[in-house]
Amino acid sequence: MNLSDTKSADKIINFMEKKYYFFLIVILSVSLFNIFYNLGTTPISSWDEARHGVNAYEMIKRNNYIVNTYAYSNDYWNLKPPVSYLSIVLGFKIAGFNALGLRLFSAVAGVLTILILTIFVLYSYGKIASLISSTVLTTTMSFILDHCSRSGDADSIFILFFTLSMICLTLAKKNILWLYCSGFTFALAFLTKSWHAGSIAVIIAIYLAINRSKIMRKQIALFTLITSLPIIIWALLRYSQDGFTFFKNMIAYDLMARTSKTLEGHIGGMCYYIEHFQWSYFYWFLVFTSTMLAILMITLPETLTSDDKNYVLCTALWITVPFLLYTMAKTKIWWYIFPIYPAMAMSIGITSSILLKSKKSNIIMPILLSGMILFSAGKNQFLITEKISHIKTDPIQVLFKDLEKHPEYKGRKIYINHFEQSYWLCAELYGDLVPTSGGINGFLKDNDNSCLLFITRDKINLLGNTISNFKIIIQNKNACIYSK
Repeated sequence: MNLSDTKSADKIINFMEKKYYFFLIVILSVSLFNIFYNLGTTPISSWDEARHGVNAYEMIKRNNYIVNTYAYSNDYWNLKPPVSYLSIVLGFKIAGFNALGLRLFSAVAGVLTILILTIFVLYSYGKIASLISSTVLTTTMSFILDHCSRSGDADSIFILFFTLSMICLTLAKKNILWLYCSGFTFALAFLTKSWHAGSIAVIIAIYLAINRSKIMRKQIALFTLITSLPIIIWALLRYSQDGFTFFKNMIAYDLMARTSKTLEGHIGGMCYYIEHFQWSYFYWFLVFTSTMLAILMITLPETLTSDDKNYVLCTALWITVPFLLYTMAKTKIWWYIFPIYPAMAMSIGITSSILLKSKKSNIIMPILLSGMILFSAGKNQFLITEKISHIKTDPIQVLFKDLEKHPEYKGRKIYINHFEQSYWLCAELYGDLVPTSGGINGFLKDNDNSCLLFITRDKINLLGNTISNFKIIIQNKNACIYSK
């Protein structure tokens, strides 16, 4: 076997490039399966998916799309601007008041992120890099599963705007209009997830500082205006509703407290996110580190073009700035670094393409690298398929869904003695009920004979002798809903 003969590998690469659109359709079909399969049957999560759902549902009921409420009181725990809530509002209006409507635009955002990254890499680094990048992101478990593309949280939409902002920034060297687009999509990212967009601001600031000699003051001024205007408009609208109250909480809790101390038990050391890679991104992280080391050994800095250096700068900032900022923050949650996954997918795609086409390596390199990519994609796809194909239903959420069969109770007040936010949301979505805290005592003391009570089986004995006075509307082995 002639180890220096790479003709077989070249033939395979040429074949894949000729059949690019066939392979792309296969990959995008897999991404649609990964994101949409069983999307509406997966139980709603209490944190933070259900909270977002309640905020959006109550916006519709109150016909107020600026202020988010929980239990029809201003929500000063979920301190985010309204874009993520508005996407859920639109999802409810298109797909109905159900789990699919809750997640619809998160799913769409996930698919769009894959598609946009695929197109960008195609026109920047070619077909092989594009196929590999899309494959990596399509089979990145964290990007697909919990708290992202398949969830009604803000993260998937935030990642879409984050990715768009970074791609536009990368293209800014070609045309100044892309810089303005980067600023505008940063504003949309901020209006989706608040201070989490701060890492975008840091990246843009570093980029502008490095390229300050090439950008005029007038261009910086216009960029600042385009970036700040959407945020200012929202801030004025929000101020008209409750003054500075929301902003004070937004700064004191969501920015200062979250970065300076551990909140809500979300602890973690300096290696927290590295440890996250080990259990949720292990195979692709191995490919990422291997290809980065290999490319450094065969690529000399002087061989890089001006465009190459610009791409390297933007991608390096895209990965390192969020990682370092969230590593330094005291509150650690694994989905905080999700925005770097598109950049890592792109890096794997580009470096792998260069290595596969390199004339400096022998046949071992393409065989080993192709094997790593295929194994990583196959292993992750298997895990994703297992996760989305074997959905465990929540019996209590199923119980609430049965309320759709009882429209006569629509609009009534219901006391809930179980403070899982998912049940609160289900009462609103499926029964158009008005959940009220207070539990059994509140229900017993309420003089309104139309009110309802949700109670789990283990708490029924607390009703005592009064239970005979109430009618069971629906029940299962886990819980009951009573009326007076």
